[in-house]
Amino acid sequence: MLPSATYSLEECIDHIGLGRYQWRLIAILGCCSMADAVEMMLLAILGPALTCYWPDVTQVQIAALTTGVFAGMLVGAFTFGVIADKYGRRRVIFTSAVLNTIFGVLTAFAPSYYWILVARICVGFALSGASQGSTLMLEYLPSSTRATITIVIELFWSIGSIFEYVLAMYIVPTYGWRILTGLSALPISIVAICMYFVPESPRYYVACGRTEKAEHILKSIALTNNRSLPPGKLRDTNAQNECGSVKQLFHKNYKRTTFLLAFMWMTVSMSYYGLILINTSIMTLLPNDSKPAIDTITVSPVNHCKPLTTDDYKSLIFTTFGEMFGIPLVLLCLTYCGRRTTCMINYSCASVCFALFSMSQGKPWMINSITFVTRMFINAQYGLIYLYTMEVYPTVIRAIAIGSASSMARVGAMITPFLAQVLIKKTFYGTIAVYVTATAVAALCSYLLPIETKGRELKQATSDHHDTSIATTDEITVPSWKTTVDNITGIMNVNNENTNKRYQLLRQEDISDEDL
Repeated sequence: MLPSATYSLEECIDHIGLGRYQWRLIAILGCCSMADAVEMMLLAILGPALTCYWPDVTQVQIAALTTGVFAGMLVGAFTFGVIADKYGRRRVIFTSAVLNTIFGVLTAFAPSYYWILVARICVGFALSGASQGSTLMLEYLPSSTRATITIVIELFWSIGSIFEYVLAMYIVPTYGWRILTGLSALPISIVAICMYFVPESPRYYVACGRTEKAEHILKSIALTNNRSLPPGKLRDTNAQNECGSVKQLFHKNYKRTTFLLAFMWMTVSMSYYGLILINTSIMTLLPNDSKPAIDTITVSPVNHCKPLTTDDYKSLIFTTFGEMFGIPLVLLCLTYCGRRTTCMINYSCASVCFALFSMSQGKPWMINSITFVTRMFINAQYGLIYLYTMEVYPTVIRAIAIGSASSMARVGAMITPFLAQVLIKKTFYGTIAVYVTATAVAALCSYLLPIETKGRELKQATSDHHDTSIATTDEITVPSWKTTVDNITGIMNVNNENTNKRYQLLRQEDISDEDL
């Protein structure tokens, strides 16, 4: 073995491969996703329950409760993203799990609506750190299985959602919402215990210049998987000054991607939670003693108590199964298409499905069927946009990129309660039109993304030069209409003779600290 032989972190993880170590990590972080889903699905159940428990609570206050949770997540996602890049992913996930357990239990003892509002805002802040579980998991996966596992892990979210609905169906009618709220906070406490056995990401250590710690973890992974490390020594890519630097997101070669992803994240979150809230809103609007019709939804606001029935819970469980069917669908698309094309397909199909709501005529079976299909595409897009965001940014800013993207998602989630719980009672068609337009624009944004990450290795730093998977300028033909869109939107740079070149797929060697 040559003394000068070296290997990159990507080469090392690919050499070790997928084994028992990663499966154990996937199980733990999958439980983190399940616990996250349990707390989030509680929002759809708390609204009708609180309206019956406190008759004076208005629909605007119920919408504000949901918005408050996402407002807390907006602040928390960005904050925890910066901390995760500076001090590590593992600490953030553990802290998030502990805080979420505390505030979740406190919600169950809230004496009034406003105490619940404060407690749920704190839950939202704490819960936002759980998204770093996806970052940690991705950084342990070999490139050959990275996309598949990141998408399949969404199954844990769907299982968590179904678990919460089943729990609510039996708990709320008999024991009330307080018991349900307390029980919903317990799964995340299990994650806090499990995180004690999860080490920090070796990619994080290498990015921060702590190569010896990274090598120690890599040896542990190789030993657990009955493999050996590659010959040579781990190449040290020290980018400590870039760790957690927000300005790296707006580097000239990342700025376009950052802005487009911001809208795409906002739309996918607005659509996902909008689907859930639209479903429960329509359930509480439809009269029990008459034939449902679209006119009933548009002109008959309901101010009295109407709790969710067993049939309503079964409807929510049925539509959640649609998310599971979306996973093999998106994996099939990724086999033949790139990340950007698949994103465009998901958003376009979701836009068509939202439009179909206007023809549902208030019929429950039709509403459930449309919701089932729409959740296939939206949930698949949720997993895919996580994957793309984690792949497109280097390790030194990957956590802050996910945190910032998650913050934008919360903006969309904050908007959606006032659409799906308030506006829908005044204009059903107007509400649906908002979702149709937003998803259609997001499909266009997907097409305009300048970087394709399929087959592209995970970068460590913005100054990382090696990239064998990105096409050169000569391999790309730029349609004239794309250039026109760029000129109109002003997204592209016109300085330094870069005009009409923004649709070149980006090369990592184009990125340097001098451009910042």
